[in-house]
Amino acid sequence: MNANNPAMCMRYTLTHTEDFVSTFGISCGELEDRYNIAPTQGAPVLIAEGDDVVCVSARWGLIPAWKKNGESGEWLTNARSETLSEKPAFRDLVQHSRCIIPASGFYEWKKERGVSYPFYITLRSRPLFGFAGLCDWWTDPESGQLKPTFTMITCPSNMLVGRIHNRMPVILPEEDETRWLFGPYVPDILQPYPEARMAMVQVGQTVNNPRHEGAECITEAGKNAWW
Repeated sequence: MNANNPAMCMRYTLTHTEDFVSTFGISCGELEDRYNIAPTQGAPVLIAEGDDVVCVSARWGLIPAWKKNGESGEWLTNARSETLSEKPAFRDLVQHSRCIIPASGFYEWKKERGVSYPFYITLRSRPLFGFAGLCDWWTDPESGQLKPTFTMITCPSNMLVGRIHNRMPVILPEEDETRWLFGPYVPDILQPYPEARMAMVQVGQTVNNPRHEGAECITEAGKNAWW
């Protein structure tokens, strides 16, 4: 998987988990801070179930319910906001199976002279927030087990993230979270988050390896760090 694919956000964090219930109004069991969530890993997502919000653990990398082999082909880690209603894997889900992906920040990479430099992006006043996502349940043909999977929706970057990358995840304003889960699909909700409310810093190369999951992933890269 190429971290520099222009449509992709490939890593994110979920820290400040002690504030999860107060932020989202729901418990998701015993959570540990995570600094390098990568595709194919499990992570909590919030979904609508009737009139309630439910937290489930799902795999990042959507497998459409109609797909017979869940291990072949590319996993759908990202979905472009501009074409959700056109793609067979997404057009029904965006109407009936939206989710919120809890997070505290995300990474993007800037490539210069053949070298990829990672940057960590957060919100200035919201330690925890939600990405807009889609989820689906794939049935394992061997076990008959339902497996929840999700994809993260991306949009064109705002001016801050645009300094390093032309795409970014859709971050939902707090006032739009309920509307995203329960309301009718309105494409205008999928907008770049205001750059004035975000911060960005260059980090070291530790995050490049998904096996590295500690707080060192968000350590600033010395004199090259900038906000």
